[in-house]
Amino acid sequence: MRKLTALLIVLSLTVDQEAYAWGRDGHRIVCGLAEEQLNPAAKKMVERLLIQGKQLKGGMVSFPDACLWPDDVRHSTRKSTYEHHFINVPDDAMEIDLGRDCAAANCIAVGVQQALTYLSTRPDGNRASERQAAALRFLGHYIADLHQPLHIGNASDWGGNRIKVRLDSKETNLHALWDYGLPERFNLNYPESIGFLLTVKHRTADGTVLSWMNESLELARTHAYMDTTGKPIKNGHVISPEYLDRNKPIIIRRLTLAGARLARLLNDIADGGQPAVFRFAPIDN
Repeated sequence: MRKLTALLIVLSLTVDQEAYAWGRDGHRIVCGLAEEQLNPAAKKMVERLLIQGKQLKGGMVSFPDACLWPDDVRHSTRKSTYEHHFINVPDDAMEIDLGRDCAAANCIAVGVQQALTYLSTRPDGNRASERQAAALRFLGHYIADLHQPLHIGNASDWGGNRIKVRLDSKETNLHALWDYGLPERFNLNYPESIGFLLTVKHRTADGTVLSWMNESLELARTHAYMDTTGKPIKNGHVISPEYLDRNKPIIIRRLTLAGARLARLLNDIADGGQPAVFRFAPIDN
């Protein structure tokens, strides 16, 4: 029988997808929220890894700013990580099938897997120390990415990148709308919004990376790709006030959940344990 392991969980893509994630403020918000929820051991670990990473492009920066680095290098010094920012599925899929959607070891799930592996392993030299410092930045970035619904979107439209929409008489695409258009519209900024977002109640941070991705896929199907009348959004769609109102709480919840879950992962690692989400799927024997 087929075995699904944590190393065989990625999507083979034949198209080039732009994946801009949450935008700069969104990524800093997620890592800023996580930073506020770290236990003492995790705070020390993050501080150490930020110092270890001062030789990386961008130098010594804060954790929220370090989480921007993966977008800065995916087209240059870390081209192999480009497809680690997303995973796409068939248009009619309602959940991720790891055997179907993750076959080439090159998507967001494997990016998270690698980062967790490096962070959970004691480095044995300068190269391993730098790799671990980079892993902190990648993990913070990828956990934010996988909570953006259209980073778990349709292969046919590149996660909404090929769907042109209009907001306030300006043309954009559906993916970009969710990456930064909606957060900007809702005045979700870093660091101004951190205090407010820390007060937002949300569901538990439990679950697995796979379940978190499936949450995003469900939201892509029911909210991002669908207008408020139940019709699919197509090229030329004008974003309505009702669409904005319906999705404001979704954006807020995904950002706050991403921050809480990232903190959970870092706290688990700092406490010496392997995060409970480490395996993305059970192994079929």
